[in-house]
Amino acid sequence: MSPSSLSVVLVHRDPAERALLRAAFESAGAVQIAGERPDLRGGLALARQVRPDILVLELDRRGQEETLAAGAQYRMEHPDGSLFLTTDQVDSDILLRAIRTGAQDVLRRPFDRSALGAAIERVAGLKARKHGGNAGHTVITVFSNKGGLGCSTIATNLALALRSITGGEVGLADLDHQSGDVAFLMGLTPTRSIADVMDATRLDSASVQDALAKHPSGVRVLPQPEQLDRADGAEPGALGGMLETLSAMFDYVVVDAPHGFSDTALEIFDRTTTILLVTEMSLPSARAARRALEVFQRLNYLVTPDRVRPVVNRFVEPGPVSIAQFEETLGVPVAARIANDYAAVSKAINVGRPLFQDAPESRATRDLVALARRLAGTAAESHDTNVVELTRKPGFWPFQKGKVA
Repeated sequence: MSPSSLSVVLVHRDPAERALLRAAFESAGAVQIAGERPDLRGGLALARQVRPDILVLELDRRGQEETLAAGAQYRMEHPDGSLFLTTDQVDSDILLRAIRTGAQDVLRRPFDRSALGAAIERVAGLKARKHGGNAGHTVITVFSNKGGLGCSTIATNLALALRSITGGEVGLADLDHQSGDVAFLMGLTPTRSIADVMDATRLDSASVQDALAKHPSGVRVLPQPEQLDRADGAEPGALGGMLETLSAMFDYVVVDAPHGFSDTALEIFDRTTTILLVTEMSLPSARAARRALEVFQRLNYLVTPDRVRPVVNRFVEPGPVSIAQFEETLGVPVAARIANDYAAVSKAINVGRPLFQDAPESRATRDLVALARRLAGTAAESHDTNVVELTRKPGFWPFQKGKVA
């Protein structure tokens, strides 16, 4: 098998449907069928033996619970593999349960060849990143599953810091259609936006380049539209393709992601090198971050070291909860702390200038610059930085019980 091809094991009780699956996969690109089985037990035994890149299980209504349980167990045993489920009915309950199982995709019959091709490309991209692919192009996504934690402020200033530190080409993508604050925080009044990219007859580097606004620092910004009715019309797959285009154009792409887990968020995460999970030193934020980490665990993102990095924003010391207690609650180390400099941050937001430029000596600015250096791999030893490399804990599971109400 070619090093670039993906191995697949198909499990489906109906020979005709299995043949259709085989034909669909084989026509989708660099894929090799490693084996087929008509029954769940035999299919899992084969998969445990050959360790395919993709295991495809039939999600039949009659045996749904058994299949979901078996899929979840297989993903725990083989976190490097991907799980696809096939079904003739897809609803919100099925999708939610599939995510909890750890499935990367749910394929609906009759099979959409384009959707299947996109799903296979996502797995190929993940495999390439694990083996050092996409070298030199880094996508950093700033995310929280709880609003109001300062993700947009972190994303904008991180992009500016990366540009200043590395001198590389940096793109900043505002993919949070509900807020869309990036252009304002950068002091820009763009005439074009992500909506124009989605309206273009063809998604390519030219259409993306045409929609970018240039900040005086050299950072290129892909903003949300001012009109709300144009802000939420993008299909998740199209956004994923656009992010791939951006990552090919820039050395670094910083993404201000939507809050919460959705099809759009998953498209972004699949194409992300590093996810900065923003949180605060409070019980509600700790609960939200821990739930996010649970989902990232099921999605297999925690297999790659440092792919998901918790970042504590608005950090104050001493506080009611210590960093050690907070980490014990999360189950993973905190990668960075950004000081709570309310006066400087509020002033920068109100005047529409990035904190990086409006208050370069702010404690928060210094911490964001130190984080950018760490992400760029050029961090210098400094006694006054709050960004620290902490000893990695033995593992993510189990969570500490009783720490969060």
